[in-house]
Amino acid sequence: MKSRITALLMFMILGSSVMNAQISFFPYYQSGNGPGGWTVIQTTPIWNFGFASVGPSGKLNDTAIVCNNFAYASGTAGTLVSPSFNFTALAKPVVHFYVAHRSYTSAENDSLIVKISTDGGVTFVDTPLPYKKSRSTNPSLATQTPSTVSYNPSSASQWRQESIDLSAYGGFPSVIIAISGVSGYGNNLWLDDFTVNDAASICSDNVTAPGNYNCNSIASVNMNSIGNPTGGRLNVVQHTYTGYVLSYSPVSIETNTTATTHDGSIFTPNIISPDGWFTVSYSGNDFNGFANYDITIDLSTYLFLNDITKVYIVKRASIGSPWVALSTTTNGTSVKASGVTSFSDFAIGGDSAINPLPVELTSFVASVNGRNVELKWTTSSELNNAGFDVERRTEGTETWTKLGFIDGNGTTGQSSSYTFSDRNVASGKYGYRLKQSDFNGNYTYYNLSSEVITGVPENFALSQNYPNPFNPSTMINYDLPFDAKVSLIVFDMSGKEVAALVNDVKTAGYYSVNFNAAGIPSGVYFYKLTGETSGNSFSAVKKMLLVK
Repeated sequence: MKSRITALLMFMILGSSVMNAQISFFPYYQSGNGPGGWTVIQTTPIWNFGFASVGPSGKLNDTAIVCNNFAYASGTAGTLVSPSFNFTALAKPVVHFYVAHRSYTSAENDSLIVKISTDGGVTFVDTPLPYKKSRSTNPSLATQTPSTVSYNPSSASQWRQESIDLSAYGGFPSVIIAISGVSGYGNNLWLDDFTVNDAASICSDNVTAPGNYNCNSIASVNMNSIGNPTGGRLNVVQHTYTGYVLSYSPVSIETNTTATTHDGSIFTPNIISPDGWFTVSYSGNDFNGFANYDITIDLSTYLFLNDITKVYIVKRASIGSPWVALSTTTNGTSVKASGVTSFSDFAIGGDSAINPLPVELTSFVASVNGRNVELKWTTSSELNNAGFDVERRTEGTETWTKLGFIDGNGTTGQSSSYTFSDRNVASGKYGYRLKQSDFNGNYTYYNLSSEVITGVPENFALSQNYPNPFNPSTMINYDLPFDAKVSLIVFDMSGKEVAALVNDVKTAGYYSVNFNAAGIPSGVYFYKLTGETSGNSFSAVKKMLLVK
């Protein structure tokens, strides 16, 4: 008989004490190492942190999220709730994450369900159904055969990457993702490396037998074996680089001592082509077996490529993992990596001395002084660089405004540094990016990797808590336009105080407070913010609903 004692080292998900009200900058990446802004709704602690023996990228003792089906009876459920995502500027939002699971025997039916809310978390829908899998679905949720031992992934090959097309929600101002685990009293279910990004294109093929599948015109996959005997769904998501500047150069690439290019060279790439990258996933990798395949990428439309025989196809588990060079062969304008056994991200890597990028940006940072923002960026080399448009976007909008133009240095192998000052910016949250152009009209975007908050709020404000309804934790945001003695209390319908969240002098700025209601019963509660300083005062009250 299965014991309810598990050997896993676990920690309750408590949520972050500070979070932004909404995620507006992409790609968004969250590892299992303390997901900020996420909350958990559960009466039994089935969702926890745990240390996976081996994570999706091969990292040892990798912190991940685990649904402890091994310890809790059939029907026990819990839900992970994401922060709110602003998809206003996203045409084809797509979600990726990794899953590893096995059952206790073939009789149990643990399940995982993904639902979407567009009304601030009040209701969640599964139409169109984003994701629903269990041990008994075909392909299966399980990535390994059953075991009576509490499951902990012992190899990167035990993880499967999932892709969920959320194009139906492109343009929506608020999207919340709920991931529900339901125990069948089987075995542990592990999740890691959650990513949300915009896609240039999304396509899929229904794989039923070995052969070539080319729903994407640039990246094609030849399945040598298909894992699950009945096959599965092969998804190819094409991305363009409008995200982190560190996706360009320098990049995190593992030292290569074995993988060869077409001409037999062995080196460690130091750049990734800015022409784009791909996320390839396959649902047919389950407990019946994992697929083996070749991937081919057509480089005929790629710019800045001088020698195709000296490039690699590189792969990584996720945005948070380093690129790994694969042995690569060439056929005309295409390159191929053979015998690949895991599905993940793919790109083209090279040596900047042979296949230089037009501009190698090594840093891009912002500093704020009151309402003034100073942008600084540095290049390690430049090729035919006409210069940089500096653009700004207000959080929650999709319109980029050109602020100015900074001349480039043409062609140089020397490091160059640039600055741009954006002065008297209204208080708020902003994104910045550079549009680098060459003298032929080609251009590439480089985004600042985090938002910029300027000035102080113009007015006192108390925001509606999020999520609402909630269980057991919720976030309360407030804006403070001047230094003040601040009090934030929670009280019930009778007026009895149940929690004092803030009672201190605070400087002007934006604040977020986490309220954990684990120790109080379900019901309607109120929270009151009071701010006082000489000559100024403010008070506001809002209602929230705790549902257990």
